[in-house]
Amino acid sequence: MALLGLYKIKRNNEIKNFQTNPKLKWTRITNRKSCQSFCWLYEGQMMNDKHHGYGLLTKVNQHGVKKKCYAGHWINGKFEGLGEYWYDNGDYYEGNFHNGKKSRFGRMWYNDGSFYQGFWKKDLYNDKGMIIYENGNRYEGNFVNGKKDGFGIFYHFKTGQKQEGHWISDICKESVIIDIVNRQSASKPTPYSIPILR
Repeated sequence: MALLGLYKIKRNNEIKNFQTNPKLKWTRITNRKSCQSFCWLYEGQMMNDKHHGYGLLTKVNQHGVKKKCYAGHWINGKFEGLGEYWYDNGDYYEGNFHNGKKSRFGRMWYNDGSFYQGFWKKDLYNDKGMIIYENGNRYEGNFVNGKKDGFGIFYHFKTGQKQEGHWISDICKESVIIDIVNRQSASKPTPYSIPILR
């Protein structure tokens, strides 16, 4: 449950005390398609007129309200290395980036209450990871291109069961389901326990 506290703290991206630092170079970037409603503000290190090093990217709306979008490392104008990203819909990511996309290890908190922790490749779940869904169910196992793929364990906490098996493109192809020790404390436990084979 410690994650819930982190979730509430980290997802607040409003900047209340926005301080300037004279050592950092300021640049204002406007997006022509959306400059009527907001513009981008970057504060951080630069090299050859590109964001390079550590920097903060902020969205400023037409009323002057600032919201952090990205804080972290850059290489040649793209997110690279460790960083944090706040999405407009309330999602929050912290972890590694490569060439502007989520890559290697990272954590993602979604605004619907679900959570993912594991490895990424080009913004998609890839390799080992764990996802907790908004209803409390959890999957731990392999992912390929954002989908459950390979061996994994799915915990059906609503019914009090654990499913171990093999997935291909988010579809379970073969599995074994057993009761979790605390099945009766589940919100909707199965009416009959699964017998243990001997």
